[in-house]
Amino acid sequence: MIKTLPMEENPREKALTYGIETLSNVELLALILRTGNKKENVLELSARVLKEIGGMKHLNEMNYAFLTSIKGIKQAKAIEILGVIEFAKRMHNINYQSEVLNDPHLIYQWMKNKMMFLNQEHFVVLCLDTKCRLIKEKTLFIGTSNMSIVSPKEIFKEAIASNSTFIIICHNHPSGDCYPSDEDIHLTNHIKKSGEMIGIKVLDHIIIGKNEFYSFEMGKKVKI
Repeated sequence: MIKTLPMEENPREKALTYGIETLSNVELLALILRTGNKKENVLELSARVLKEIGGMKHLNEMNYAFLTSIKGIKQAKAIEILGVIEFAKRMHNINYQSEVLNDPHLIYQWMKNKMMFLNQEHFVVLCLDTKCRLIKEKTLFIGTSNMSIVSPKEIFKEAIASNSTFIIICHNHPSGDCYPSDEDIHLTNHIKKSGEMIGIKVLDHIIIGKNEFYSFEMGKKVKI
């Protein structure tokens, strides 16, 4: 028999009475999961899931295999969680589709909360239109410190598919130090030359550190 919650602890009732914004992260996840299991009510299950994935900031990194490896999360619950994550991503893209990213400081502000606290390297391409408005944001590579695997072909494939005029490339240094490595410098030059050949300009390469960033366009590190 599934362990249930007393009415006064039910997130749905709390949301109806006090407003959805009053719910904690655990309670919001409980709304998605809806039920617990034989040993845990839905709040206990939600708290454990968030603990095992490392908190809300890591939700957007989740995939089906990882979620279903968590005890108590089977196919249906995993798909429900992934569905909400994807819905949030699409809302984000719609809301900020006209965001103008024509300055290194603006780019950093746009990317910092997404990349500053990641414990693996993420390589992202931002595809822009003729007025430097964001068309698409795409994570191409995750989990490597070897920038040599980053392929200009994959980067410009996204840019061409989005009909982009400009691109910006970003990656993070989990160490917190944003200063570019020799590989970062070589990669940036390689991508810029590739862009020149096909007519898509690379506006900048931003490396995200801890409260700092390096802009190849500015040629320096900036502490925030």
